[in-house]
Amino acid sequence: MRRLPQLSILLIAALMALASCDKQEDIDRAYTDYRYDIVTYLGQNATGAVFEYLGHGDSAAIRLQSVVDISQDAKTHQRVLLRYDFADKKASDQRDINVYNCYTIISDSIRMTMDSPDSLPQHEVKLRSLWRTGEFINLHCQVEYTGKNRTFMLVADGNTLKDDTVHCYLAHGLRGEQGTFWRDCYASFNVGALWKRPSFHCLRIHLNDLTFPDTEYYDFTK
Repeated sequence: MRRLPQLSILLIAALMALASCDKQEDIDRAYTDYRYDIVTYLGQNATGAVFEYLGHGDSAAIRLQSVVDISQDAKTHQRVLLRYDFADKKASDQRDINVYNCYTIISDSIRMTMDSPDSLPQHEVKLRSLWRTGEFINLHCQVEYTGKNRTFMLVADGNTLKDDTVHCYLAHGLRGEQGTFWRDCYASFNVGALWKRPSFHCLRIHLNDLTFPDTEYYDFTK
């Protein structure tokens, strides 16, 4: 089992410069054939790190088997951003993969407050993508870099828990620090505690977004 060098960062700006190569040399597949997915790290077995991939919505889970060791960089059941490729083209619920990079991201469960949403920090973000995979709400955005810890949580309004639509807010605060430049940020929030409630029908997410300022919220329905 080989050890994978891992970059553990809260805010990810992972762009790799491609060096020029001799025309007779093949370009490494790691630079040309790969995919990025947010997956769940399930731990290590005798072969290497095991991950679980969930497609959009309620797609069936796919178990991903690698030969790398990331046990010192990620905790079991933590969500990570994986750059990888399938080792073969055979579709199955268990796939062998080649891992090129693995990045830790913001991995959390949904929180709850009975206070007014106006009391939550709601510093602006620049939304890139917001999507659901199984019981996870995944977020790709840009935030202002500070080099310090920040508040970054998905918080449900406890006063709406029994309603058909539960209102949730991206609580984002710089904790008094001054932002400098914008960097990519990935986060994944487990909302299973809400999604499994019999009375639940819609998760409505509010965020202070500079990219689409006229969009008041995003709905995810069961």
